[in-house]
Amino acid sequence: MLDFAPPGNGSSVHDLADLEDIGGVDNMTAFFGPKRDPLYVVIPVTIVYLLIFITGIVGNISTCIVISKNKSMHTATNYYLFSLAISDFLLLISGVPQEIYFIWSKYPYIFGELFCVIRGIAAETSANATVLTITAFTVERYVAICHPFLSHTMSKLSRAIRYIFAIWIIAIVSAIPQALQFGVTNQGGVDQCVVKRIIIQHSFELSTFVFFFAPMTLITVLYALIGLKLRSSALMQRDGTLQKRNNNCPHARQQGTSQGTRRVLKMLGEL
Repeated sequence: MLDFAPPGNGSSVHDLADLEDIGGVDNMTAFFGPKRDPLYVVIPVTIVYLLIFITGIVGNISTCIVISKNKSMHTATNYYLFSLAISDFLLLISGVPQEIYFIWSKYPYIFGELFCVIRGIAAETSANATVLTITAFTVERYVAICHPFLSHTMSKLSRAIRYIFAIWIIAIVSAIPQALQFGVTNQGGVDQCVVKRIIIQHSFELSTFVFFFAPMTLITVLYALIGLKLRSSALMQRDGTLQKRNNNCPHARQQGTSQGTRRVLKMLGEL
């Protein structure tokens, strides 16, 4: 009876490569797990993935067609939505079909080195473009609400187009070094698409900070400022309405002023 040591406890890659020849499928399963989960798990997950894929493809294509065909919808907001639809479509096309295949056959990786890299570039580009688009849209909303005079000095549509082009260039350029680190390696006689080389040290941590934590922090701060601005505007509007009523009713002026002061203090306390 053959005795195999598990990976990491003294076994070599050469020993793993001979597993299939020596021990057959049972030993491959012992090291890499089953090639497929039970059907009661695989079938429902496949159905969910297919529904996501179909609805996502139809929805994003429809969004792009509607925006491009109707000139009345050629606005900065809709252009950002168009960019988001493109990034979602790219992620669906590059990711979901492969994931469905992996549900039915976890290994080996059969798509080759080129597809492994291209899929990584597409996925990274899509994720980066989505985050940057949402961030740029938030900045646009902040400028429009909190600094309306500055917003009116420039053409919103032309600015949005420039931002979107810059977003996609940054997304692609930043995705390439990340994706080129992946490749197909043979581990234990099984091809897998994994990190094959290191191009940039700590690239994954850097990408997480640049395209997740930093944008999320900025978005949170800007929406907080937008909320404060809207609350302040609502307060000023109510006070203006109250002032008009007081002018028509002099006896209620002093009472209205004190009520307005209390509302201001209450809102400041809530903030």
